[in-house]
Amino acid sequence: MLGTDEPTYPDPSVELLAAAAQLRAEVSPARLRALVESIPGPRSRLHAPAAMDQADAVVTDAWRAAGWTTERQELDLHGEWGLRDGPLTGRQGRFTRYPELHGANLIATRPGRETDAVVLAAHHDTVWKSPGADDNAAGVVVLMEVARLLASETLRRTVVLAAPDFEEIGLIGSRELVRLLRKRHRVHAAIVFDPIGYMDPRPNTQHVPPGLGLLYPRQLERLRARDNAGDGVVAIHRRRSAGLVRVWAECAAASVGRERVVMLRDPCDLSIIGSLLNLVPLARNFSRSDHRRFWDARLPSIQVTNTANFRNPHYHRASDKPATLDYETLADITVATVLAVRRLAG
Repeated sequence: MLGTDEPTYPDPSVELLAAAAQLRAEVSPARLRALVESIPGPRSRLHAPAAMDQADAVVTDAWRAAGWTTERQELDLHGEWGLRDGPLTGRQGRFTRYPELHGANLIATRPGRETDAVVLAAHHDTVWKSPGADDNAAGVVVLMEVARLLASETLRRTVVLAAPDFEEIGLIGSRELVRLLRKRHRVHAAIVFDPIGYMDPRPNTQHVPPGLGLLYPRQLERLRARDNAGDGVVAIHRRRSAGLVRVWAECAAASVGRERVVMLRDPCDLSIIGSLLNLVPLARNFSRSDHRRFWDARLPSIQVTNTANFRNPHYHRASDKPATLDYETLADITVATVLAVRRLAG
């Protein structure tokens, strides 16, 4: 009735399940862990610039090795307002004005027969003092693996991989990324990963904020049927991206399993009450990653996430390390992503 029911999608076909199994044999969880461990952290232009430079090289080298065309979108910004980088002390507010910001979005492109683009994005900066394995090295590693797995394929639409900068201080890099992409392509779909590495299948490890069941009763019923296990893969979408999220869900069901795939429509996108919910802090959690910048540009986009601090006790902490991640599920998400790209760009 509210418009928050999950979009319907078919059970994965025999052919899709076979494709998922074939891909899964090519994706090694041990390799994914090694890739996560190869990305240094903490990393940021602001508090760990050397580590950020090293991360840039690791990601770009992987894309180039897979035969993709790479580039840096240099960011030289002045007078930007954003979240404060580092701990709050005294009377400091959460926001600050940065006189100068110098960074770069990393971009890899595989041209298709058309310039219409399917975009995959995962930011690569971290908050102060956090190694950022879940947030967001795991997401970046999916982009690295997708580049390898699609290296020999020619698709109808162009595929763009992007690692935006300055996500942690206010989605600044992705704002500039979207501006660039709109000049070059008609963006057919964008999938943003943030964060996706941490899973906990034990009962009652998924935190559900009070009141969420009023908006998403059926999704909460499904969660309770699985003892509130914190191992679901959540896709956040808007009405404009309903077709995209259906494709993602079907492909994820083929690899992760249908029972673990959850779709949540952004409450601020709902008719009538959406504008009111935008005033509620809880509702703004649905748009706090780089997919928001695609939404702002009225482009179809989804966020694939593990719900971050609503599940992961290491989120934005010094304990967000590679050893805490679930690499089997990360491999499954990688497979789902390749299947989705083939469907969207093929």
